[in-house]
Amino acid sequence: MEPEIQQVPPVVAVTVVHEPGPWFDEALDALGAQDYPNLRFLFLTTQTDGSAADADAIETRIKLRIPGAFVRSLGSNPGFGPAVNEVLNLVEGDNGMFLICHDDVAPAPDALRTMVEELYRSNAGAVGPKILDWDEPTVLQSVGLGLDRFGEIDPVIEPGEVDQEQHDGVRDVFVLPSAFLLVRSDLFRELGGFDPAIDFYGDDVELCWRIHHSGARVIVVPSAQVKHRSDLRHRRDDLRHEVLTARHRMRAVATLTGASRVPGRSLEMVLLTIVELVVGLFTARFGQAWASLRALIGLVPRTPSTLSRRRVVKEIRHVPEREVVGLQERGSARLNSYLRSRDTATYVGADTEVRRWRESATSPVIAWMLVVAGVIIGSRSFFGSGVPAVGEFLPFPESPRLMLDSYASGWNGTGAGATSSNPTGWATIAGLSVATLFRMGMLQTLFILGMVLVGAIGIWKLATVFPSTRARVAALLVYAATPLVSGAMSGGRLTVLIVYAATPWTIHLLRRAAGVETADPRSAELDIVDGLVDLAWQEQLRRTLIAALVLGLAVAFAPVMLVIGLLLGVLLALGTLLAFASWRTALSYFIVGLVATAGAAVLNLPWMATWSWEGMVGAPPIGDPGRGLFELASFEIGVTEFAGLSLALYLPVIAAVALGRAWRLTWAIRSGVIVLAFGGLAVLSDRGSLPFSGPEAGVLLVPVAAGLAVSAAAALAAFDLDVMGGSFGWRQPLGILATAAVAVGVVPGVIALGDGAWNTPTTPLAGLIDHSIPDPNPDGDYNVLLLGDARILPVPSMEYRDGMAWAMIDDGGLDTRDRWMPPANDASELVVTALDEMAASTTLRAGRLLAPLGIRYIIVPELDGVVSTADDPLPLPGGLITSLEDQLDFVSVRGIPTIKVFENRAWMSTHSLLEGDAAEASSSAGAEVLVRSDLSSANPIFIGADQFSTAIEEIAAGVVYLGIPFDENWSLAVDGESISPRRAFGVTTAFDVEVGGLAELRYETPATRSLLVALQVVLWVAAIFAATRVTVSIRRRTGLVLTDETLIHLDSEVAVPTGNELIDPGLDVTGGTPRTAIADDSSDADNNAGLEVESGTSTSELPPPGLPDPEVGS
Repeated sequence: MEPEIQQVPPVVAVTVVHEPGPWFDEALDALGAQDYPNLRFLFLTTQTDGSAADADAIETRIKLRIPGAFVRSLGSNPGFGPAVNEVLNLVEGDNGMFLICHDDVAPAPDALRTMVEELYRSNAGAVGPKILDWDEPTVLQSVGLGLDRFGEIDPVIEPGEVDQEQHDGVRDVFVLPSAFLLVRSDLFRELGGFDPAIDFYGDDVELCWRIHHSGARVIVVPSAQVKHRSDLRHRRDDLRHEVLTARHRMRAVATLTGASRVPGRSLEMVLLTIVELVVGLFTARFGQAWASLRALIGLVPRTPSTLSRRRVVKEIRHVPEREVVGLQERGSARLNSYLRSRDTATYVGADTEVRRWRESATSPVIAWMLVVAGVIIGSRSFFGSGVPAVGEFLPFPESPRLMLDSYASGWNGTGAGATSSNPTGWATIAGLSVATLFRMGMLQTLFILGMVLVGAIGIWKLATVFPSTRARVAALLVYAATPLVSGAMSGGRLTVLIVYAATPWTIHLLRRAAGVETADPRSAELDIVDGLVDLAWQEQLRRTLIAALVLGLAVAFAPVMLVIGLLLGVLLALGTLLAFASWRTALSYFIVGLVATAGAAVLNLPWMATWSWEGMVGAPPIGDPGRGLFELASFEIGVTEFAGLSLALYLPVIAAVALGRAWRLTWAIRSGVIVLAFGGLAVLSDRGSLPFSGPEAGVLLVPVAAGLAVSAAAALAAFDLDVMGGSFGWRQPLGILATAAVAVGVVPGVIALGDGAWNTPTTPLAGLIDHSIPDPNPDGDYNVLLLGDARILPVPSMEYRDGMAWAMIDDGGLDTRDRWMPPANDASELVVTALDEMAASTTLRAGRLLAPLGIRYIIVPELDGVVSTADDPLPLPGGLITSLEDQLDFVSVRGIPTIKVFENRAWMSTHSLLEGDAAEASSSAGAEVLVRSDLSSANPIFIGADQFSTAIEEIAAGVVYLGIPFDENWSLAVDGESISPRRAFGVTTAFDVEVGGLAELRYETPATRSLLVALQVVLWVAAIFAATRVTVSIRRRTGLVLTDETLIHLDSEVAVPTGNELIDPGLDVTGGTPRTAIADDSSDADNNAGLEVESGTSTSELPPPGLPDPEVGS
């Protein structure tokens, strides 16, 4: 009796191949070993550069393993989904199935047959296998995926979960990975394939979601097993993986959510994204949350595309929306993953990268809540009354437009004023005002407090190099609770706060650019000195650019950060060598540090060209700064009680070196080198032993605090991995002491929160100065000369001698622009000459020497409530007050006792009309001329004139005088006739007006300044685009190079005996009556030799995709 014949429907395996590695041969062998009798192969190859030679090499490689395969090149890579869609053009017929494959899968021999059987048994539209890890086949990668209504995937399994057949039941799922997906050809054709707008990430989610809308079932078949490398992040490091994932998730939700649910879902997405930003900050997943926000905003300009796609999807909606929603996960899969007791991380082993569970995520959340709460509690008075104008905490101008105009202008109005490139920070503040809807007071508060949080986030990111949660929490608490924060806040030291924010980010970004990542904790016994990854030069350059951007942004506010960044790169390299780590890693640290520093400098051109060393570090104080080793070591730069307890934080530095091994020891040595180097510089600078002036102590102590935080993390990580579990000895007590030292060392920072205003003085010096001088109207515009110790003066100052410094401000009140060092100009000559004459007692008319600069008041601060207090005042420069009182032109003004105010009765307005002797004297130069000249005939004009607008006024004949250093960019026209400027008193600017009339005074920004501003903007934009992999398409995407030809017809079936074990004998795989089979050898040979496969005519078709079983998923 002849065996009964069973028909096997055709399957076309569609594999997209992109520049495969050595593993591709194993994948081809596994595909070719499938025991399914009616399987044909179609390989679609892509290349980054579209090289024909590469395509030919891949085709040869494929046909060597699978001789009968069809191979077609697509040229450039359009993305996985769009590439697979080409099967709709190359394969005709609906009587069969498409097996969609990645090029890095290796299925078991019976995987496809098992999936086909289950597809018919369950009447499904798509089925998928159990996917296992390529390198560790006992580890699960996927057994089907869940999906919430926000498009977020629920992986069902835990990363690293071992396969113990715990998920081996066939069941309905919402999503199947596209790595190895069997889908009915008629269904795939009806759906139009993958969404052509989704190139990578989310293609499987979108397709399976539409399959559910069509009424078909999506089934996982765990008995079918497939190995998968899943290495797209490394194979395509040119892609913005987080951005693409978020963008395509948002697109899927926007295009596939039912119309009645779109308004509510949109509001939910906005609220969820905001929650993700907050929670992501506390769980070190801010990057994912930021990508979600970008993707959500990106939906707005893509609205036409979204609406068009919704019209296409509408045609395949065959089941009610509520049934599809019922198959989705409740709540938010993303937030649920945030709130799990554990999360995952990628670790670097000896030769590979692995993804493993990371420890409890609860303690980081608590730690972050404490840090944020501490900042809010410690600054609670700032939220109601604003930030006091202490030190550098000068108020932001009321209008961001003023900041932007000041930056773009060629005139820098600080000090005496000069044509100069202006600080990049001015433009940055104007740009940041968008975040607060241009409310500058709120921006100032958030900016100052944000520096603390940015620094805390930076140390947290840096501490992710340690896989121990305790280590990361310790680093966070040590850095956030250091007395530096309270000291900088109490003294208004914005420069210290900026360095505090930038330093940990600089170290973190430099180590990432050097290829140092988190080492695998399971490899602790292997003594790996660093978790090193091989970076392509493009990726290393990109990471270095990110470091340059962060450093450049910090330098825009604190130029001294350029020196700090360079030193950090050098010290990291030195520490690497001392730890006997790879010299290549040390060289990488040095090179990326040098390049990042150079990049930061270039980003601040042309302003950087105006810097001086004194401008970067500040003028030296008078005499001994008054600090000693104890105060420096305990970070006591301000009012901080019990600051000495912070000395306990140095114990982990020793413990980390003594207890650590492998990469723990490496980081202990690196952090120790940073602590010793910057601590030594702080001590030497304090003692005046350096051959140059050093920056203030707080700036040099910030890297010390960062080093202590990393040392604490290294000590705790060493205790967890190198001490616990070992035999008892001296190491255990030392590890316990290091942990206790961390707890003791953070106490001063906690105590400092009680004041609610960081112990800032109630009457800031800047406010006292503003109240001590009158409004310029109607007497004319004027300037103020500040004299005294550089530590007390509220603005950057110039050193005179013997520690005395001077600074000049205008009558408009102090704002944040005054915290930057003013440009150097010739006005300093007049000030220095006047001070010399007073010091030598060779004149009693110093007021006339200062008059050309419009100096009306001389103010000598005695107390500022921070550095100089009533209980501990700083000494005034010797003989200064006496010399001022001796001058005939100076009159002491009674007022506030904490400052000495003298009025110069010989002053003249900075915008004056000179007549008579004064006009004649302006043509001469020299101190003798000024002392003999009576300038009382000067009349104020153009009151309130500035560089932003044209001042117009009717004037008489005479000399229009400007109390600014000579500058040809100031122009004067009288009745339309332009008048050339000349030097007045050898230093300032004047215009000789022979006939009075309507005068127009304006400042014309040089064209070169405008070009330089444009160039700087271009540099920043280019650097941001390159660092973030943002690309702008300047032409349409290149179309596929395939010709419209049919390679395969899905009308061929293979006949096999029902007794053959390849097919379940009890399964009707045809869904209809038996068919005539064409399966002879000659036919197959002919088919494989040509471009198409023809076969006999089928008497029945596959059953249409069925609706979901009411009992499944209900």
